[in-house]
Order: sequence, then C-alpha cells, then structure tokens
Amino acid sequence: MTEKDSQEQGEGAEPPHFGATLGFEHLGSPEGMAIIALKLKQEHCNRQGTVHGGVLMSLMDTAGLWANAPEGGAMPAAATASLNCNFLRGARLAKVASLRAESQVTKRGKAIYFSTVSVYACPDEELIATGQGVFSIAVQRQE
Repeated sequence: MTEKDSQEQGEGAEPPHFGATLGFEHLGSPEGMAIIALKLKQEHCNRQGTVHGGVLMSLMDTAGLWANAPEGGAMPAAATASLNCNFLRGARLAKVASLRAESQVTKRGKAIYFSTVSVYACPDEELIATGQGVFSIAVQRQE
C-alpha cells in the first residue's frame, strides 16, 4: 500500500481485499452455508462479453470459504486446499445482471472441511457452474 492509498482510506482503515476489489457481497452465512453475490461489470468479462472463468472460480472459492463462518459472521480462518469447478454454461453480460453463489458444508473435520457450491445467473436463476472445495482450517499456534 502506498502512502497516497493510506491517506485516501483514512488512518486505521483496512486496505481493500481481493473479494472487495472484484465486488463480492457477502449476503449471509446461515449455519453451514453461505451466499455471495456479484453485480457484473464489463471488467468481469472476457473479450467475447462472457463472465471470465477466473471470476467464477474466485466467487466459488469465496462462497466455499464462508460456508464455515463462525456464529456472528466473522471471516472464517481457513485456506483453500483444493477447488474444482464444472462450467455448465456461459453468462453473457448483455443478459445477466449478477451472479449468486450458494455454498454448503458437506463434511467438517478438525483440520479440514468440504463444501459444495452452485452459481446462478440472475435474474433468471439459471445454474451456470457447480463445484467442490476443500478448505484447511487455520490452527491457533501456541507461542
């Protein structure tokens, strides 16, 4: 972060993170689930006007991570160990206003958890991608 960035954000302000830069909005994390939305912009698309696969993967990764959020809505302390995606169909900016990712924890252990994610193109609620993620739960180290 540059000094100018720090001044623009104000003293003590948290610098933007990757999800915020992309425009992800965390809509909620009911027990073992999460919903993340993204209002689409041209910057999210490839040259053909279709949402870039990397944007979809990032959205799925974020939703899968948030599915294990603790009560109170704090960001989960975990890291992605594995993520796979099935692209079912493209989403053209001309026809799709936003995306919604819904995730659910399918198995939770002491050190890892698994989540399943579905991504829908809105407003038509068309399923465009599915996937699974494996997340490593951060362990507090004793010093």
